[in-house]
Formats: sequence, structure tokens, C-alpha cells
Amino acid sequence: MPDDYATLTQRRTALLDQMAALDRMERGRLSEQFLHGLKDGRKMTWGPYYVLQRRRGRQIVKKRVPADRVAAVQADIRHHEEFQQLAQCYAEITEEMTRLEDARPELKKKPPPFKPIISGRRWRS
Repeated sequence: MPDDYATLTQRRTALLDQMAALDRMERGRLSEQFLHGLKDGRKMTWGPYYVLQRRRGRQIVKKRVPADRVAAVQADIRHHEEFQQLAQCYAEITEEMTRLEDARPELKKKPPPFKPIISGRRWRS
């Protein structure tokens, strides 16, 4: 079982490395909006206009995204989704490690033994 624990520790460390490698991310979803109206008596459609929507608490925040930034924002959203999946895996591995620790107390991390601080000075009595 310690081999299982060591394997889980390595997998968890690898997940943290993958999470750290995601240096850009954006929460929310990107949607297209079209405007409809009349121009010179004819029906017209303008767009698409891209809007990044996300929830901040109970409030929904919307931000227009220029067309030349759409690909970058989509990649950032995918990075956030990947981060969430990695975080889920991290939680599952940590739970498994906790179960292993509970089953085998010798796997628990022990605090280092107490070492008194010794200074170079001697106290006069």
C-alpha cells in the first residue's frame, strides 16, 4: 500500500505542475449576439458581436470582446475548463490518500522532532 500512496503523491504533484502551466484562463462563456433592425425600410441584421458572460456572486457580468480577440478568449476559457478538471482530479487523489492514511497510520506525515534553538552566546549566571 505505501507504493500506492507514493504513486498517488507523484500523480498529485504532476497535476499541480499541469495546473501551474496554465498561465492564462478566463471564466465564463462566450456568446454571439446579433442586432436586428430596420434601415431604409428594410430588415437588417448586424453582427456577430461577441460577449463574454460570467457570474460574479449573484450578478451576471457581461463584457464585449473584439472580433480579433475571440480566438484568444476561447482558448482562455478552455484553459479554465481544463483547470477545473485538474482540480477535480486533485481532490479525488487527495481523498484517496486520506483514506490510505486513515487505514495505515504509519503513512501519516509526522511533524519533525522538536529541536531547541541554540545560540552562540552563553548566559552569565
